[in-house]
Amino acid sequence: MDSQNIMFVVLAVLIIFSSFATVMTKSIVRAATYLLFVLLGTAGMYFLMGYTFLGSVQVMVYAGGIIVLYVFSILLTEG
Repeated sequence: MDSQNIMFVVLAVLIIFSSFATVMTKSIVRAATYLLFVLLGTAGMYFLMGYTFLGSVQVMVYAGGIIVLYVFSILLTEG
C-alpha cells in the first residue's frame, strides 16, 4: 500500500468512528466535538482526492462556521 491509500483508510476510520460517537454520546459538547472531527475528516478526503477548493470550503464553512454556531447555541441554552 502506498501512502495515499493508508491516508484514505485512516481518514475513513476517523470519519466512521467519529460519526458513530457523535450519534451515541449523551453530551452535546462532545457530540459537537466529534462532528468537528467528521467534518475535518471529510475535508481531508477532499484534499486527498485533489479537490483543494472543496476541501478549503469544507474547513471554512462547515468545520469553522457550523461548529461555532453549535457551540454558541449550546452555551446559550445551558443556563
